[in-house]
Amino acid sequence: MNDPIAILKRDHKEAATMLKTLAASKPGARRRSTVAKLDKALTLHMKIEESIIYPKVAELVGRDDAKEAEIEHGLVRDGLAVLDKLVDEPGFGAEVAMLTAGVKHHVKEEETEVFPELKRKLDRETLARLGDEVAKAKKTRR
Repeated sequence: MNDPIAILKRDHKEAATMLKTLAASKPGARRRSTVAKLDKALTLHMKIEESIIYPKVAELVGRDDAKEAEIEHGLVRDGLAVLDKLVDEPGFGAEVAMLTAGVKHHVKEEETEVFPELKRKLDRETLARLGDEVAKAKKTRR
């Protein structure tokens, strides 16, 4: 069975690793490549959460939780845009630190509160179906 929560948690770990790499990076091609990779990965991750997971969160966990997560995704999108703009400029490190803090906050809420509550309220078949949808979306939207 594809566990949607496990898939999303793997994404969280990959994003954290890329942010850590960026925090220690110097201007240049490798930094630009990592920013592009992070942008692509987080954009896909957020689209999947918003289209597949958050509707169930709104229904079963709470509309406020889903709304807060979507607001936080907007802040991440803004941060990614600034990161791209500053990739070879002074201030890049500060933006990485701010984006990292926002992502950590968001991930902590999802992994310790929202996802466990969602998982408790889903039956096994629905969880498996959501997992299949998440896995398929990751493959087809790359």
